[in-house]
Amino acid sequence: MAFWVLIEPCIYKMIQASRAKSAANMDEEVLTPARTQTRQLLQPVDEFFLFLVFLSVGLKERDLAHRFNIHQSTVSRIIATWTSFLATALGSQCIWLTRAEVQAYLPEEFKGFSDIQVILDCAELRCQTPSSPLLQSETYSSYKSRCTMKALVGIAPHGPVTFISDLYAGSVSDKELFKQSGIAEKLTEDMAVMVDKGFLITDCCKCKVYRPPFVSKQKKKKNQVKETQATVRLGLHVERVIRRIKQNKLFDGIITMSPVYNINQLFAVACMLSNYQNTALVKKQVK
Repeated sequence: MAFWVLIEPCIYKMIQASRAKSAANMDEEVLTPARTQTRQLLQPVDEFFLFLVFLSVGLKERDLAHRFNIHQSTVSRIIATWTSFLATALGSQCIWLTRAEVQAYLPEEFKGFSDIQVILDCAELRCQTPSSPLLQSETYSSYKSRCTMKALVGIAPHGPVTFISDLYAGSVSDKELFKQSGIAEKLTEDMAVMVDKGFLITDCCKCKVYRPPFVSKQKKKKNQVKETQATVRLGLHVERVIRRIKQNKLFDGIITMSPVYNINQLFAVACMLSNYQNTALVKKQVK
């Protein structure tokens, strides 16, 4: 309910997705929220609960329609409207932290990597196999051996999600996704990023890159071994965040492409909502 208290004052500004789409097609502006003109079948808090059930439990629209005693088309409208509203409301808040903000909350575990600004990894979501052979080849992920959509997710060392890219076809490489996401423009020379060994991005950004090396037979120095072990261990934090996001059952199964709601917005909302969960990723923080 704490999150509901935060967004409740903005509810009156909500515009139905269908009305917004119609206005966009007619090049008009929607000035009056739909709630003042149409009969409400559910209270706003109940609509929000329906949206969360759809996202976290992954129930089908027909099932939700039966449970909430409303028509399936109404369920689709509620999901599309709340997806758009939350993407706008949460997206209006800058989640990218400044260098000083990251330093202020830098966990003790990162004391050997004090210049870390963001930890990056890719999240892959299973998607419906397209009927087009061309689209099949574009979405096929050789790593997952299935059709997927792929996004770049970044977290600050103390845990919150600070960067979310759009979803791309699963065939795109980690390096190409990094370049297309636009995060390189946010990084400066005094920052550093921590990534998995598959991110060969040293030549793509002007900041320092902490990346575990590929397996080699060459003997390494003791300090290099320690840095590699620390990079692997600390890099797991972003995998835990992605796992938390995927606990939303909507992303745990095969995602069906729907013309009703925007899957990019849904994924971004799920990522930003994870910042409002209380579970800490690291136990100690600098006080």
